[in-house]
Amino acid sequence: MGIKFKIHDTPQPNGRKGKALSHARALSRGTVKMDDLCEIICQRGSISSADVKAVLDSFVWAIGHSLKYGDNVELEDLGHFSPSLRTHPLPDGKMRVTVDNVNFRCSKKLKETLKAAKLEQVSPPAKQTFPQRKAKLIKYLERNEHITTRGYSILNDCSRYQAQKDLKLLVTDKEIYQLGSGTHIMFVLPDDNDNK
Repeated sequence: MGIKFKIHDTPQPNGRKGKALSHARALSRGTVKMDDLCEIICQRGSISSADVKAVLDSFVWAIGHSLKYGDNVELEDLGHFSPSLRTHPLPDGKMRVTVDNVNFRCSKKLKETLKAAKLEQVSPPAKQTFPQRKAKLIKYLERNEHITTRGYSILNDCSRYQAQKDLKLLVTDKEIYQLGSGTHIMFVLPDDNDNK
């Protein structure tokens, strides 16, 4: 078993001309959570799942505690953690600084482990036409309350750019409605009353 991937065409924004490029995207088998990690670690030794969970919980706490006080954390076989900051300009010309995220740079050892992984290309399904993608969406929305851009992209196995383009056209044609804004956008079918 290895890392499965698909090859996708790289979109060229604003009709930019030039050589068409492609890129590989890894396909996740799922997400390994804390309990799953505990079980995997228990299988390698003689310690209980509860002991492993307690150590991992303390491990996460210690990293957070160190980052909170301005330290960088380096775990030789895992990688390097550091806080990421963001600045927000204020109307008076000053700026407000907030913690934005945690940067992670993996170790050379972890990179080498991944480089040795077996890669397996998955053949993409035949490309769907817009009417086929639209029919799939309508069928999905008849069974579910709403869909997001990412959900549409997964449903139709298309890029985020194609999903945005399709959804914008469907909203313009009033076949679906857009609710929310920014990063909290969802799309729904119109109410029966809207068609009267």
